[in-house]
Amino acid sequence: MPSTSGRAPRRRVAMSGAVLTALILAACSSSPSAKKDDSTSPAANQGSGSAAPTGVSMTSAQELQNVGQTDSKAFCGTKQVTLGIQDGFGINAWSQASMAAVRSEAAKCPNVKTIVQIGEGDLQKSISQINSMVAQGANALVVIPDFGKSELPALRAATNAGVKVVPWAADPGGKDGTDYVSYVDWSSPSAGTLWANWMVKTLHGKGNIAFIGGPAGNPVTAGQLKSVVQVVQQNAGMKLLTGNSSWPVTNWDPATAQKIMSALLAKYPKIDGLISDYGTDALAATRSFEAAGRKLVPIATLDTNGLGCLYAKDKSSQPGFQLATISSRNWLGRIAARKAIAAAAGVPDSEPSTFDLPIIEDSLGSATPKCATGQPDDFYTSNQISPADLAKYGKP
Repeated sequence: MPSTSGRAPRRRVAMSGAVLTALILAACSSSPSAKKDDSTSPAANQGSGSAAPTGVSMTSAQELQNVGQTDSKAFCGTKQVTLGIQDGFGINAWSQASMAAVRSEAAKCPNVKTIVQIGEGDLQKSISQINSMVAQGANALVVIPDFGKSELPALRAATNAGVKVVPWAADPGGKDGTDYVSYVDWSSPSAGTLWANWMVKTLHGKGNIAFIGGPAGNPVTAGQLKSVVQVVQQNAGMKLLTGNSSWPVTNWDPATAQKIMSALLAKYPKIDGLISDYGTDALAATRSFEAAGRKLVPIATLDTNGLGCLYAKDKSSQPGFQLATISSRNWLGRIAARKAIAAAAGVPDSEPSTFDLPIIEDSLGSATPKCATGQPDDFYTSNQISPADLAKYGKP
């Protein structure tokens, strides 16, 4: 996990699962731009005089209630902005939802044009794309640096060239305000802690668990695993079968995840729970259980429609199958887009940058997993990204 020591403090927001669930359910009927209190609502219009544009200022509660959505366009400013959008991976459903969040937000601004690139899991290609977008005149960048610190020199070089850089969803290390404008994300270690504690509670403090994750060494999975290990070590009855310093690599590819899970099931006759850092991978892993003739076990992961629908179908026949999910958090791309565009346009943006996201679905609690009938398995309901926007903005 990339070190965060020496970094500028980030505004972090923590809310209980019950509060966030209630806020998400209310999101369709409430918009922060409709609030009357100017201290908490986004500014909708710039004045006609010489006053500086107000920009976007949402409270943490508004961010979470509306999963990063706002009707305000004040973050656009009036200056011409060329926004480079790059994802180091970019080839699965999660990446498509992330791309859609960023691009649909940028599309609000008539003064913004975009350059879109995906790294397809290749570090050198990702670095080259970042450099290329700067050479093409991008004055703002929104980047998912899946390779962590290895991409920091390219981000720092772009910043030194005057580009307003906002990394998100994978920690590159570095320092807010120096190496880039601001790093936007959840707290990945917090997610690992939540998942592991839920697993301990669900298994009554005794059981063997497996942990599967994305590309080797990526900072997202590394942060989660470190927290999972800490929780397991505090509970003598729990055993992490898959190791404390590395994990079975799925590359965030469901076909690979299914193969990996099949191998784990063949190796370990007793797996009592599964933690996965990608809901679509976890769904693929359930097929391995079924193919091996094994009962489904408790799963802690990110939300995905297919898991919610599987739970709805099998909850009676497989009482051992329980589910806890955190938002897949693609909606944070909306915030990242606003911060980069606002910085390039000279408009202030005082939104929070980092969130401790709670569990939003818990089959053992009141937050029943959701199944969006008619939507694909890898549709992430927590983002509130429409199927139309996914189709329009989800791919380069």
